[in-house]
Amino acid sequence: MRTLPILFVALLLLGTAENLRAQERIIISGTLRDAATSRPVESANVMLQDTARRAMYDYAITGDDGVYRLDYRGDADSLAVVVTGFNIHEEVRFVAARTQRVDFAVRENPTKIREVIVRAPAVTRRRDTLTYTVAKYADATDHSIGDVLRKMPGIEVAKSGEVKYNGKAINKFYIEGLDMLEGRYGIATNNVRAQDIASVEVYENHQPIKALKDLVASNQAALNLKLKKEARGTWNSTLQLGAGYKPWMWNAEATAMYFGRNFQTIDTYKTNNTGDDVSRELTSFYDGLDATSSLLGIHRPTEPSLDKERYLDNEIHTVSTNAIVKLRKDLELTANAHYIHDFQTSEGGSITTYYLPDAVPLVIEEQTFADRRTDRTEVNLQLRSNTERHYLQEKLTFGGQWDTDYGRVVNDGERVDQRFRLPKITLRNLFTGVRRWSRWAVNFRSETDYTTQPTSLRIRPMLYPEVFDAPADYPDALQTLDSRRFRTRNSAFTSYIVGRWNFTLNAALNAQAERMESALSAMNAAGATLPAPDTLRNDIYWRRLDFVAGPSVGYHIGDRFSATLYVPLDFMSLRTEDRNLGRTVTDNRLLITPSLSLQSNLTYNLKFSARASYNELIGGLYDTYSGYILSDYRMIASKEGDISRTRMQNYTASLTYGNAIRALFGSIDASYYRSERNLIYGTTYEGSLSRIEAIAMDNSSDGFSVSGKISKRFDGISTTANLWGGFSRSWSEVLRQGVLMPTTFDLATAGIGISTRFTNAVRMNYTAEYQRYMSRIDGGALDPIDVLRQDVAVNFIIRKRWICRIGGEHYYNAAIGGADRHMFFLDASLTWKTERMEYSLEARNLMDIGTFRSAMQSDITDYVYSYRLRPASVMFTIKFSLR
Repeated sequence: MRTLPILFVALLLLGTAENLRAQERIIISGTLRDAATSRPVESANVMLQDTARRAMYDYAITGDDGVYRLDYRGDADSLAVVVTGFNIHEEVRFVAARTQRVDFAVRENPTKIREVIVRAPAVTRRRDTLTYTVAKYADATDHSIGDVLRKMPGIEVAKSGEVKYNGKAINKFYIEGLDMLEGRYGIATNNVRAQDIASVEVYENHQPIKALKDLVASNQAALNLKLKKEARGTWNSTLQLGAGYKPWMWNAEATAMYFGRNFQTIDTYKTNNTGDDVSRELTSFYDGLDATSSLLGIHRPTEPSLDKERYLDNEIHTVSTNAIVKLRKDLELTANAHYIHDFQTSEGGSITTYYLPDAVPLVIEEQTFADRRTDRTEVNLQLRSNTERHYLQEKLTFGGQWDTDYGRVVNDGERVDQRFRLPKITLRNLFTGVRRWSRWAVNFRSETDYTTQPTSLRIRPMLYPEVFDAPADYPDALQTLDSRRFRTRNSAFTSYIVGRWNFTLNAALNAQAERMESALSAMNAAGATLPAPDTLRNDIYWRRLDFVAGPSVGYHIGDRFSATLYVPLDFMSLRTEDRNLGRTVTDNRLLITPSLSLQSNLTYNLKFSARASYNELIGGLYDTYSGYILSDYRMIASKEGDISRTRMQNYTASLTYGNAIRALFGSIDASYYRSERNLIYGTTYEGSLSRIEAIAMDNSSDGFSVSGKISKRFDGISTTANLWGGFSRSWSEVLRQGVLMPTTFDLATAGIGISTRFTNAVRMNYTAEYQRYMSRIDGGALDPIDVLRQDVAVNFIIRKRWICRIGGEHYYNAAIGGADRHMFFLDASLTWKTERMEYSLEARNLMDIGTFRSAMQSDITDYVYSYRLRPASVMFTIKFSLR
């Protein structure tokens, strides 16, 4: 029965393909000649438009022979062919939408020019490429190109610098066609000056590997920055120094960048204790190392849904250096390195309510204090060649992370101290090779990495001595966990094109071996520990081998439509050796995980994509350990039992619209999933102690989500407006106190964002977002939680040099009582700019709000939390630019 939805989608796709078959490629060509002399006319513009002349489908510029050629795919009955040019009288010819030859005899139209003012359009489209003119969106308040990108319709930029186009993350970020930053493009969006960029190009449906174009479809876009002529081939450096009070604060930044034809570099050093988390821009948004995760950790305050500058108490230093060199036309060498040192302090309180079956809810109140010191580094060296015939990538990565956390929790009048250490080292090598012939291609990819991660968690005192049954003079606990992992993933495919069909044979050989040793021991004040009993120890060797083989079949109608069916067969061999129990478990099975994907360019502006997939997830090492592990001071878990197995069905569909002429962009996304598992992880509460155990019990969960967004630019009033909203619902089963509790969780969102210019001297940005959380247990609904956030900032520009900014935020949470239900923040700044200097005086949190309180729901648990904020402060900054 699980295959029925996929078969249904397959039939739907075939029907769509047949419908699109009718939209054949139409070619309109011809020659332009002078009506008086019959000579060919060169450098004339020939455009293909709709009969209303509102949309442009294609255009060409005639050569010295006067010949032009236009392509069209669509369902229009008639088209307009328009000829324009310097000293040429405009000619318009309405023709039937079919392949044909249309010649023109044009007349001379001499023009006397006294004064010419050229106004570039805000956004233009040529096939799958959109070009945004930066000057149409930028103003004196913008510092980096990221500030301008936020005003462009269809583009979103997060605080970290991550870019999305029509709701989807981009897959490449180029500067003058070069991918120097390798996913850490937040460095560019936050540091490259807006005044140095002429235009921003968006490549829709971008396939980064040229040799795989027309073979492997993509529904993601890429972004390319085109620099102004004066910014190319010249160095530019900026230096920023700042000081402030309450507490004493500093802010210093230095950047240097160069963008040449064959060499590019961006180098930065940043430090502050003002709450600005500059490490965010060093996040890799593609092809980075796995995020660090650990079963262990201290109990930390829940971070609020505020901008980090309001609450982050930090002392951070970051260094990054990035460079790319073109060794020859199609061969690039890239080097990236960064280092982060950060110390953070946090303080907050929480009230957590766990709803239990046929019992009074369990309420846990905690006051939490935490410090974290982290040192993190990553170095990448990559050689890459990318042509239409071959692709070669060799990338070597070293990553290191050293975290030390200190925490203190006051629970029911008792104080618990925590200390956590995490050193992690990773080495990774990535190789990719593609060879393309006319109709045939071969691809090979190999990724190998090794990670070591020994961690330890110290709890003083242990609130639950019954876990150890230890003497009274050993009141503390020490949890150690040492993990070492080797992993290699190797895949290859060969593909052959026959007409519109693409036949591919895929193969992969993957292996992973991991050793995990853990011990939970009683400890005394001197740091001495007792031997851990078998129930609190683990010594597990885990190995998994996968040999994957299977065909995929694709059907393409040019760039208008593509459908791909992939049916891999995964021969899996799993072996788990529990050396503590002297037990070995093996599992060999065949997994079939088909997927079906579709992409269709319904028109030049309207695109549709869909995907249906079935997958089976087999539990890993951390789903099969028998000895208890203390993950934080009040949570202990054991997952002894059967190997977990999860069967997943996923269905997604997306409709995107991007009209450059109307500067109107939008998207609608829908998804549905269903998950069936053989194990459920049940929680038993013994006071504030949570015991988590794996129980053999079939259970399922499913859910759906629908979301949409509209973005529109109004050039006449220099305004960009955004509307978005969505709804999601999930059904799942929770096991608490041995009782299975069916639950439902809903989340609804709606928002609006406006960036506008009232006059040349007054700019305003406004956003508002509403959210509603609602949970149900056995048909009974918990009280819903309504949340509203509003942000507004008004900039007054005086004589193009003085900028006065006043900003405010409003937060509303219906679950909070008293005056904290509504919370308001007020900021102000004054900036004076010269050609190379910028002086700024900034005041934050002028109302001196000391604590932020909020509430939220997750499944059948309520959370009410508070967090200490940064006090009212003032900061003076000087910024100097070399150019």
